[in-house]
Amino acid sequence: MRTVVLEEKWPVRGRHEHAAGWLRVWVDLGRAPRTIDAYTRGLAEFLQVCEDHGIDPVAANRADVAVFVRELTGVQSENAWPRMTGEL
Repeated sequence: MRTVVLEEKWPVRGRHEHAAGWLRVWVDLGRAPRTIDAYTRGLAEFLQVCEDHGIDPVAANRADVAVFVRELTGVQSENAWPRMTGEL
């Protein structure tokens, strides 16, 4: 049930099998729901930037992470919320 909720809230996460597995580990370790939500949000932001820039998130390198950090700290990140949540 929880997985379905996360996929509805963060559709980009549902398109990446490794992301779902990574989050499942944290759920299985008993992390608090708000912690899982925060991890999911951050992961969804990273995955969206990867999709936007044609980056394979599994093979991302330091330069790719730098693109993500620039997106987070730049003006474009202000517009990212609706795109990542599907609230356009």
